[in-house]
Parts: sequence; C-alpha cells; structure tokens
Amino acid sequence: MYRKIIRRSILLIVLLLLINYLFNNSGFYITESKAIRDSYPYKNGDVIYEKEYENKKIIILKTSDVNYVKLIGFKLGMFYHVSNIAELYFMTPLIGKEGDIKRTWSASLNSNELYETMIAVESENPEIKRVIVSNDNIDNVILDDLEEIKENSTVFLELKLEDGFAASYLELYSKDVGGFIFRGVNEKGEIITLGR
Repeated sequence: MYRKIIRRSILLIVLLLLINYLFNNSGFYITESKAIRDSYPYKNGDVIYEKEYENKKIIILKTSDVNYVKLIGFKLGMFYHVSNIAELYFMTPLIGKEGDIKRTWSASLNSNELYETMIAVESENPEIKRVIVSNDNIDNVILDDLEEIKENSTVFLELKLEDGFAASYLELYSKDVGGFIFRGVNEKGEIITLGR
C-alpha cells in the first residue's frame, strides 16, 4: 500500500516537473507576472502602463535602461503567452525637436491572415497631450489638418497620453501595416512634433 502511494507521488512530481519544463521552454506561463518577467528581455522591471483588449493586454515594462512594450494574450483559457515585444526608442522628428516622443510598433501575422499590430508611445513633453498615428504619405506634402490626415489614411489613431504613455492594439491587413507617422499634438490640436 505504501509503495503504491510512493509510486504515485513520484509519478506526480515527475509529471509536474515535466509540465513546468515544457511551459518554461514553450513561452506559455501560468501567471501573467511570470509571462512578463520570464519573457525577453529577461530583466526585472515595473509595469508602468497597461491597456486591455478582449483577451489581450499591452503593457509597458520599465527596466533599468529601456522601456519595453509587450503584447500578452490569454491562450486556451488558462495560459498567458507573450506574442510580441518591442523597445520604445526616440523618434527623429521632421518637425519639432529631438527627444519629444519615443515610439514603437510591431506586427505579427495571425491565423486569420491579419497582422496583430501593437503601437506604443511615450512623451515627457508636458505640451504633448495626444499622439496621432496615421499612415498617410508625407513624402510630397506634410499635412497638418487632422481631418485631411484622416481622409488620406487607412489607419488613424488618436492616442491620449496617460502619465506620458499610450498604446493601442489593432488587427490590420498587410497593406495597412507600416509607414506609420507619429504626430505629437497639444491641447489645441496643433502639431508640435512629427516623424516616423
């Protein structure tokens, strides 16, 4: 009888160790905090921003040197999976001054043939209240009227900054992904800075 209990206990421990090993090497995690901590960049940090979308969440992780944006999904009804990671970095502006906006975007193809796209921005400039993200063409003419920008774009987002951060998640067709323009806008709707 005791042997039977010992065998079952050993089998259960081996099974739990195997499951733990498989999950740590597959990118699936049992808790959200473990998914954040144990995925790239494998550094400790603080979650300084988060925004939820149905069964996905975008977080911004502040580490000792860089802020990272992570897209976390909830899979199979019980596991967390980090499907996209990007670093926030300074935008070189065509209009405005250097260092007003950090931004990033990243996209990955899903099973519906759409690109899961995350876009995130950071600004320490107190004048910038919103960041407009669009995919209008600025090669010939740089538009400054928001209605005109909206008409000439297939992607147009108004990201309201919360404590200097904002993010968005979209599913886009391949023709709409990329070429994003970032415009920092003040309370009056005037464009302070613009760049890619």
